[in-house]
Amino acid sequence: MRFGPVRVVSPGSPWHGKVVYVELTERGIETITPAAGEPQAQLSPGWIDITAWTWQPQVPSAESLLSLAKRAQRGGFSQILVGGWHGWSEPAFLAQIRAEASDLPVQLHFIAAWADADGNIAPVESLRLEGAVAWALPPLEPISWKTFAKVLPYLRYLGGVVFALPFWEGAGGEMGVPEATELALAGWEGIPPYAETVAVHAIAALHRAHGAHVVVGPLTTAEGLQLIQEYGLAGFTGISYLAAHAEELLTYDPVWKLHPPLRQKADQASLREAVYERNLLVASWDIDPPAEDKHKEWLSAAVGQPTLEQAAPLLWTILRERVDVWEASELLVYILSEKPRHLLGIGPSALQEGFPLDFTVFRQGELRVLPHPWERYRSDLEVLGTIRCLADAYSLQNQIA
Repeated sequence: MRFGPVRVVSPGSPWHGKVVYVELTERGIETITPAAGEPQAQLSPGWIDITAWTWQPQVPSAESLLSLAKRAQRGGFSQILVGGWHGWSEPAFLAQIRAEASDLPVQLHFIAAWADADGNIAPVESLRLEGAVAWALPPLEPISWKTFAKVLPYLRYLGGVVFALPFWEGAGGEMGVPEATELALAGWEGIPPYAETVAVHAIAALHRAHGAHVVVGPLTTAEGLQLIQEYGLAGFTGISYLAAHAEELLTYDPVWKLHPPLRQKADQASLREAVYERNLLVASWDIDPPAEDKHKEWLSAAVGQPTLEQAAPLLWTILRERVDVWEASELLVYILSEKPRHLLGIGPSALQEGFPLDFTVFRQGELRVLPHPWERYRSDLEVLGTIRCLADAYSLQNQIA
């Protein structure tokens, strides 16, 4: 089928910036031809969310992988990295999840936990055989530095990115935030900003000694960001830390109970600058606990703030504060598609003939207020959908015609 006319947004592609028609088959792009006139939308390689964490799917009240995938699809993500805590260090569990993920509308890549909550190193070779493409500390569980040092050479041998979470040592006791004065006076506790600084120093030292491909995040402070740049490490932040800061906590809305906690405006400004300069990746840091766990008083509410559907509109609005529409499109695709593909070895990254059915379609639409808790943001990014089969392409062609 012929899809278009669309403007290609794919840095590195010979068609980047051009208005074209793409002839699609089930295998992907067969031919690309120039088109006259204005484009009806923009077409880029499918966006990838690098860390969407899910609750263990075997729990009846947890979000299903299908629900997670549909939210990702609505947000414009054709591929997502998923991981979790309980069970994600066990090969049998990963095999079960892989079977459940076989017919989803987006492609899932698994981040396996290389250690369990007690610090025991998991059978990482077996996890690799069951589909693990990257490794991470189990979120919300303290893991000893000794275990980290032991496993890094092993993971360097196996290959794959190691996501090092610099806040995990304080996770067990986190209840609130220390840097919001009113909350601190009320007796609430949390992980202090300097914990990230200390952890990044330690991660960098272990990385120098033992190797492995380490990515640090989500970074939340200016000091942590400065350190990873000095050490030459790759880093990422969550969209929440670019779009919200610690003053939100004074609303006492449990939706702002994140892990790690929100930081100050100065930290946010530093993170945004790194994004503008293409020195920092952005993840949704999507965690969607069951509603009955989140809709409670602050101290008893679960940690998590689902953002998969709002990640791109929020990032777009932040980018548009600094750059024009076309540069924002290029930067958006660089952050959400091109850089993650290079990082994870997921190719190809440049849209051209032979590219498989793995696209995101978007355009500048009407300015709208974003849903709760992002009501103060207005975005005109319209995510039309993803193309992973010809049925998607036919549906979107009718939508943009």
